[in-house]
Amino acid sequence: MDKHYMQMALDLAMKGQGNVSPNPLVGAVIIKDGKVIGKGCHEEYGKNHAEINAINDAKESVEGATLYVNLEPCTVYGNTPPCADRIIEEKFKRVVIAQKDPNPQVNGKGIKKMKNAGIEVKIGVLEEEAKRLNIFYNNFMTKKRSFFTLKAAMTLDGKLADLRGDSNWITNEKSREYAMYLRFINDAVLVGAQTVRHDNPHLNVRGYDKKRPFYKIIVSKNLDIPGDSNVFKTGGNTLIFCGKNANSEKIKHLKTLDAKVFVNKKSENVSIKLLANTFYEMKIQSVLVEGGASVFSQFIDQNYVDRLALFYAPKIFGKGIPAFGKITPKYVNDPLKVDIEKWEKFDDDFFIQGTICSQD
Repeated sequence: MDKHYMQMALDLAMKGQGNVSPNPLVGAVIIKDGKVIGKGCHEEYGKNHAEINAINDAKESVEGATLYVNLEPCTVYGNTPPCADRIIEEKFKRVVIAQKDPNPQVNGKGIKKMKNAGIEVKIGVLEEEAKRLNIFYNNFMTKKRSFFTLKAAMTLDGKLADLRGDSNWITNEKSREYAMYLRFINDAVLVGAQTVRHDNPHLNVRGYDKKRPFYKIIVSKNLDIPGDSNVFKTGGNTLIFCGKNANSEKIKHLKTLDAKVFVNKKSENVSIKLLANTFYEMKIQSVLVEGGASVFSQFIDQNYVDRLALFYAPKIFGKGIPAFGKITPKYVNDPLKVDIEKWEKFDDDFFIQGTICSQD
């Protein structure tokens, strides 16, 4: 039954999507005498963790009960007290954990503390599922950088737009709804200046209750961004990265629009490394890279793409703007290979999620 109850914990953890970052997604289930007596999840950053919500939800004493939780209980004081201490205080008999916390401040300390208190601890139940659930958090803790998902909507022949630069709308409404869900579960969306000029996107999250800060990121080495762009009309956190030759007056003007401007003082271009370092310092764990082709090529060529999220519409343009036309050329004996993790249909569109295979 351990797998059954752990799956319940994983399903509960999903309820925190979009609202707990930079904390992980965590769900907890309490079992006593063969029945569920309490359950909870981490609902929002700064509020109770899943274990505490499950304890508070319990309809009877949790003494002697088993706790199922998908991530090792914490041992550090943050916005809330350590969960491991509360578990010990409540006299749980057994704790079943899917994954050890990769955060070096916790990593095994919670497990050790509970074992030393006489609690039976089991680790590794549905571990792979738990790691996939918290892929953004795990990546941030182990690689020390954001998780970058490259998202593109295109025709069957791989065009982001037609020859006129028009892309509204290539994919259908259901695809666009799922694309908005992808924004919701990420901390930020990133585009190049050309996408802002041609598509004039708002870059906000619509249709979801996003309680955590969401960052709208624009890369423009010369700050060629119209001041009346929609991105400045939707509020939120707008971050703009430019090169050292960017006009100082433009920088001042963009700041009056509540944008924060980051200047690469070492180059006229904006390096992906500069972006990654800045995002890590700001605790931005996940970034949805939405275009365009030049931005895609930089992320792919510099091996910063962790996931591909590709929408295809049953249309053919022939000539147009290719999604991957600017990457370093590949050949039949040495292409970029993609490991497809899942695919699904949205009416007549189809969606592929995958990873670029290692080029080592």
